[in-house]
Amino acid sequence: MPTAARAALLLAMLSALRCGLASAAHPLVTEDTGTQKKNNFQLELNAESSRDHDGNVLTRGFQPAAVLAYGLLDNLDLQIGRSYLRQVADPGGSNDVVKGGLDTSIDLKWRFFESGDVSIGLKPGITLATGDEQRGLGSGKATLGGLLIGSWETEGYAVHAHAGWRQNNNSIGQRRHIMQLAAAAVLKASAESRLILDLSRTTNPDRASSTPIRYLTLGYIVSPRENIDLDIGWRRAASAPALDHALMLGATLRW
Repeated sequence: MPTAARAALLLAMLSALRCGLASAAHPLVTEDTGTQKKNNFQLELNAESSRDHDGNVLTRGFQPAAVLAYGLLDNLDLQIGRSYLRQVADPGGSNDVVKGGLDTSIDLKWRFFESGDVSIGLKPGITLATGDEQRGLGSGKATLGGLLIGSWETEGYAVHAHAGWRQNNNSIGQRRHIMQLAAAAVLKASAESRLILDLSRTTNPDRASSTPIRYLTLGYIVSPRENIDLDIGWRRAASAPALDHALMLGATLRW
């Protein structure tokens, strides 16, 4: 597979395995059990700039995304997300450009258990084949999957984890079943800021490789107002198939 298409597919798969781009708190991969409460909205706008070296080929990507969440109930959210990718590879000194929208996601997040500091939730969802699979921008078919989520939160710390599965229906020769495990630690540095550490492991969708895709993510979130979060993050590959590293920025608005 050409380098540009491989990198594009990895970015698209990372988005899908987050079950629709809507993570616990950007730039985390790991989901938490938090919801918006009934009739409340949340809009997450984010973007990442990635770089990947494969031999002598450098691939640079830029991926903006938007996710809108609505509280159907106090403990149940509906989320819809879409992202766009522009990627440039430089094989042999000539630019190879891939750009366009990725697949669209629709998810539900249901927090079904709460006891003290501990809560458990489910997040089922689908992706719609709105990306061009011939250019590595989507799977070519609708996929479905879900996350089992656990959160433990205290006044100063929080730990989140999820186990995810996706039936990766596709027309591009990828694996049909993709698993993901992720965990995150959050330090509430002040009333307005949080430091985050996130680890994730995802089945490699490439049938030719059995090496999983692993990432380490570090991030910082600040809330200048009660209903506004601003964040910055850095993601680094922890195994060879993953993209080398990415810088991420985001803003979250609630009303």
